[in-house]
Amino acid sequence: MKLSIIANPVAGGGRAYKSIRRHVQQWPHPDWKVEILTTRGPNDAGSLANNLLQNPPDLLAVCGGDGTVNEIATQVPHPPFPVAILPAGTANVLAREIGLPLNPRSALEIALRRTTKRMDLGVLGGAAARRFLFVAGIGFDAYVVSRVRSGFKKKLGMAAYALAILECLQRYSFPEFQVDISGRNFSATSCLACNAKRYGGGLLFCPNADMGDGLLDVLILEKQSRFQLARFLFLAWCGKPETHAWIHRLRSSEFTLNGPDSVLVQVDGELAGTLPQKIGLTNSAFPLVIP
Repeated sequence: MKLSIIANPVAGGGRAYKSIRRHVQQWPHPDWKVEILTTRGPNDAGSLANNLLQNPPDLLAVCGGDGTVNEIATQVPHPPFPVAILPAGTANVLAREIGLPLNPRSALEIALRRTTKRMDLGVLGGAAARRFLFVAGIGFDAYVVSRVRSGFKKKLGMAAYALAILECLQRYSFPEFQVDISGRNFSATSCLACNAKRYGGGLLFCPNADMGDGLLDVLILEKQSRFQLARFLFLAWCGKPETHAWIHRLRSSEFTLNGPDSVLVQVDGELAGTLPQKIGLTNSAFPLVIP
């Protein structure tokens, strides 16, 4: 059987990549032929996965962060092979969501069992869309992603996001935009389309989200004070999603957002454009290896 590993050699400081490379050099599974394909820059992971369609492996393992997996899901949303995650990023949201060990070699041993579940894929935009596996964020959330400094991220890990949140709570102007969903309209300052329960750092925003239920859990925040938002984020970090009159949670397979093009959009922790946008869902599209 053939195993292909697409690896981001700089994700997480390169520690996971080096661990997997050493493991492959002493490969203990003679029934598996293995190859490592390393990325060299943005979008390279998706291109490498797309090239595999000519001679598909029996299993594709992705050694990288959530952004690396997102590139593959965007360019190859319906792969003919199961896709496994070997956690190597800062947040590793997907690995945590499906209960994978964060040690990449342990995750690889699980991957070889090829126990697979087809996950829904969120879709941002039109035919040439960006996909997402766990979240699309609009407004404050995407602004935080834009303000995370890569140097701090390498040195501090998740603490870099905490610093960015504190900075953005002081600086962000909270422009309003419109969310049209299920026949209702909301004026929002932040919105999340959640396909998974948790977000980076263990933040719990949508406790009923399920990556295989055919629906997105949509969190809409109307205008609020900076203190209220800080409290909301703190409680989410504590695993206690807050309810309030300015907090709305709905479920839908598609909705639209309109507003100024200064409002940023991110998918799976990577910037993906600005408003306006349409967000949808493709059911049971992505064959993800689970424990």
